[in-house]
Formats: sequence, structure tokens, C-alpha cells
Amino acid sequence: MTENTAESILVLMILVCALLRWPHRHATNGRPIDTEGWLLLGLTSVTMLAVPIIDVLVPWLEFADLSFSDEVAWAGLLLGTSALWLFWRAQGDFLHHSGGREMVAHGVYRHLRHPMYTAMLLWALAQILLLQNWLAGPAAALTFLAVYLLRMPRDEQRMLERFGHRYLEYMSHTGALLPRVFNRQRDSF
Repeated sequence: MTENTAESILVLMILVCALLRWPHRHATNGRPIDTEGWLLLGLTSVTMLAVPIIDVLVPWLEFADLSFSDEVAWAGLLLGTSALWLFWRAQGDFLHHSGGREMVAHGVYRHLRHPMYTAMLLWALAQILLLQNWLAGPAAALTFLAVYLLRMPRDEQRMLERFGHRYLEYMSHTGALLPRVFNRQRDSF
């Protein structure tokens, strides 16, 4: 794989992600997005969409390019493909089975409480590995960190308030970002 191919793959993945999201672009689960949410969404759009496209299309960030590694780019392709698959599955499992009205604990949600955050993490890692640019690559990882630290605790608290003991039990069986390897008990939700 060449550097141009790796960068083109990332742009293609951005387009695929946009196509996957397009039919559900207005789904907000019946609640308004707060100012912080809009700011984080804007920052995410810049670092995960605009920065990679700018890096690919114009030479502004070439000064930050690292020595290209074919093996690293292939690992990035694997992570990016995994991110797209997880994004597609999580969105489908959530919207098609509940529409945001009830707790979802099946499909990918059987193993992960926040598969969209996991997809975002995988995407950020893929961006680092595909762009191989010390400035454009980690931009998405920094955004992910901000989103994770600011939003994840609130999401968990909101779910606990809404679903109570049932969500607490669900938390004991599933990982937030990574699946739990060892579960003492497997209940159906």
C-alpha cells in the first residue's frame, strides 16, 4: 500500500460513514442536543472529517508527515473497517430496535454499552495509522478523548436515572468501550 492509497482509503471511509449516517441524521432520541454537544460534534467533524481531507487534498500539513510504513497502513485499514462495521451495527441495533425509547441490550449492545464511542476510538486509531502525520493523525484521538471524558459519564448517569436497576445490572455484564472477557453470569435482557 502506498501513502496516497492509505490517504484515499481514509477519505473513502469518511464518505461511507457519511452515507451510513445520512438516513439517521435527524435522530436525537427525542432530546435536544445541548451547546456542549454541538461544540463537540463540530470539533469531531473538524478533526475526523475536515483535517484528514485537508491533509489528503492540499500540501499544508506535509511538513508533519512521518516516514510511511506499509504495515502500519494495513493495520489502519483493519481498524477503520472495524470502526465502520461497528458504527453501522450500533446505529442499526439502536435505531431499528428501540428508536431511543427503551434500553437496548442486544446485538452489539449485548457486549458493549457504548459501541458508538468504541467505533469513534477505532476510527481515531485508524486515522493515526492511515495518515501517518503527527499533526493530522492524532487530531481525532484528542477529540475522542474530550468526547469520552465529557460525555460518557453523563450518558451513563442519564441511563441509570432512566432505567435504574436494570441498567445497573446491564453495566455489570458489559464493558463500556471493550467487551468484558469474563462474565460471571449471562442474563438475557
